Amino acid sequence: MDTRLHLLGIRHHGPGSAASVLQALDLIDPDIVLIEGVPEADDLIHYAALPGMQPPLALLVHGVEDPSLAIFLPYAEFSPEWQAMLWAIRKQRPVRFIDLPAAVSLALLAQERDFVLPVTDADGLESTDTETSGPETSADAARPDDDHFSPTGPVDPLDRLAELTGYPDGESWWNALVETRGASTELFRSIEDAMTALRGAEPDRFADDPARRLREERREAQMRLAIRDALKQSPGSVAVICGAWHVPALRQPVPVTTDKAVLRDLPRIKVNATWIPWTDERLAAQSGYGAGVISPGWYRHLWTTYGGTGLASAEAFAAGWQTKVAQALRDAGHSGATASAIDAARLSISLAALRGHATPGLDEMRDATLAALCHGDEIPYRLVERRLFIGESIGSIDESTPQMPLAADLARWQKRLRLKPQALGEQISLDLRSEAGLQKSTLLHRLLIIAVPWGVLVDAGRQRGTFREVWTLSWAPELSVKLAEALVFGVTIEQAAANRSVALAKERRSVGELAGIVRQCLLADLPEAAELCIGALQAAAVNAGDIAGLMQAVPPLVSVLRYGTARPYPESELRALVSALCVEVNAGLFGATQNLADDAARNIHAAIRAYDEALQLLGDSLFTEAFLLELERIAHGASTVALLAGFALRRLHDRGALTGGMTASLFSRRLSPSVPPKECADFLEGFLDGAAQIMAQDRTLLGLVDEWLMAQDEAAFVEILPMLRRSFSSVEAAGRRLLLQALDAPAAGTAKGAPEGALSPVFDEALPLLLTILGLDGKGPA
Repeated sequence: MDTRLHLLGIRHHGPGSAASVLQALDLIDPDIVLIEGVPEADDLIHYAALPGMQPPLALLVHGVEDPSLAIFLPYAEFSPEWQAMLWAIRKQRPVRFIDLPAAVSLALLAQERDFVLPVTDADGLESTDTETSGPETSADAARPDDDHFSPTGPVDPLDRLAELTGYPDGESWWNALVETRGASTELFRSIEDAMTALRGAEPDRFADDPARRLREERREAQMRLAIRDALKQSPGSVAVICGAWHVPALRQPVPVTTDKAVLRDLPRIKVNATWIPWTDERLAAQSGYGAGVISPGWYRHLWTTYGGTGLASAEAFAAGWQTKVAQALRDAGHSGATASAIDAARLSISLAALRGHATPGLDEMRDATLAALCHGDEIPYRLVERRLFIGESIGSIDESTPQMPLAADLARWQKRLRLKPQALGEQISLDLRSEAGLQKSTLLHRLLIIAVPWGVLVDAGRQRGTFREVWTLSWAPELSVKLAEALVFGVTIEQAAANRSVALAKERRSVGELAGIVRQCLLADLPEAAELCIGALQAAAVNAGDIAGLMQAVPPLVSVLRYGTARPYPESELRALVSALCVEVNAGLFGATQNLADDAARNIHAAIRAYDEALQLLGDSLFTEAFLLELERIAHGASTVALLAGFALRRLHDRGALTGGMTASLFSRRLSPSVPPKECADFLEGFLDGAAQIMAQDRTLLGLVDEWLMAQDEAAFVEILPMLRRSFSSVEAAGRRLLLQALDAPAAGTAKGAPEGALSPVFDEALPLLLTILGLDGKGPA
């Protein structure tokens, strides 16, 4: 090719590569700078130099019709491509991306995923693939295109060079010879020679993966064509910054017709491109990013030490790193003395000399830290290792940079509420009685509705009337894709959340799901959407045959009515809805408890318990009386499953709805010798549900269980013993101890003539067995 062409083979996100690129660009002074990347982002390059653009950042290119089809191009401040962009902007030189267009890559991905997407053929005519179905869009689909950015691919060919030169792997070889040596203009010729030798030794690296091989051929053909165009446009030199593996292919004199033939008739889709924040965690190879680096934090230290030119002295380099380690240890509550940091820096230099390295590497720094700062204890080191080696940085976008409408609206919210995105989980407590706390809560709930889980609600004190919420906030780059997907519902977060709530309400038929949507609308301060969703829920409740779903819908709505919210909500509509749900539940509860399988019975059991508690909060006597009548029918029902019969009988007894004689009669009938042990166990489990503290105070209830237990003969007792252990397994240890104390009380029986409160001889003899039943013998679940 033309001698004006300068191919600078780099490692993506390599600080040594970045320093060498800057030095080479100053020396070459090219008329045009070409960078490996998707050309749809060309118009966004000039924004990189704005003061508010703080890496790590990424270019996000996504499909217009399906934003889950996306490609990320991440950049750190030590990425060679990022530094090349800044150099070209400073020098006012043309700069553009030359890789295969994302419109093509994503169209091919859409075909692989069997999506129905509008695509554009090579002549620019729009057509549609006629396919029936495809997987639901998800964050998994919006992944970084690992192969697109990796200079070496799934198997690192540099391992061969490492083996010849005594390094454990290609990563170590490249780091030692390129990334830790600072700037060098001679470096690129050596890299090209090494890559040429490797590609010559392995001419068909992707023989086992024809699709991958074709994709690489298309990419390199596209880059060669872009390079030819640049050489025609300018009489001066052209600099190309690309993955080192591609350099020999770009130097190869392939006929233009051959390259065009490879790219003929490729599909395209419409795409949008934007800048988004990225994170250190997602730059790391452990995140699954194919071109990621092992330690972004370490690479950032290398870059700041280079200063874009050459490596500082080994002493300054080591001291700077160990100072960071000492500070991190102090922040974590451990000792990090300055003297120890100095000793660690000196030790790392000595270790590097012993191992034949000019400067300390990551291994030398780690060993020195463990010895001098952690005194051989790995525990404090592990506490700060992630912060040091991975890093905690998250990028920020300049306000004048164009963003997607929802991303721009979120940025305005974040600035107004002073909620800075963080890569690692950060816990915040919100007081909903304050304006700031209420607005933060509203924003986070609205984001949850549009499937952007920036925050996870870990505690909602509002349920207890305290109007406090605790959230864990953690930003991930994929959330930017979720914002793009939500654009179909609106251009502001409030509008999108309201419209998506209504859309979900129209799709859902489950009463429980609809109740959840209504509650989420109320929490997100979307009263108009809440009214529409309430209407959908009320219509569904009238025709619903799922009594368990109806009962599950009541508690979250009653909690809003009982405790209120810090937000306005349609109280009359909500109260009417709860009344309608209660009417439907009370009318169909008995039928829903008959002849059930075990799983269905447990589902109904949990729903009835929650519904019962909700009615107590609601305080409506009419609904409570109707519910108790249903419980009485359930307790008497011959076809009622034992678990629910036991629960109903206990609730009736607790409310005083049955006489003592009736309770004892139903209890004895359900536990008669003719009843199979499993049914007895299920009945007791329902009857004893949450009863430990009540039985300790209710002598009638305690006596009922005690009399039945004492009436068993030895054979029957041995048979029911496993059942008893199972029934009491749900009782917590504290509750079991209360029962023991109640049985030990004078009213439970004291030996004649024994001091008051002393154990009777009978109780004394039965105590070991009772401890076994209650699981307090050290062998049970307590």
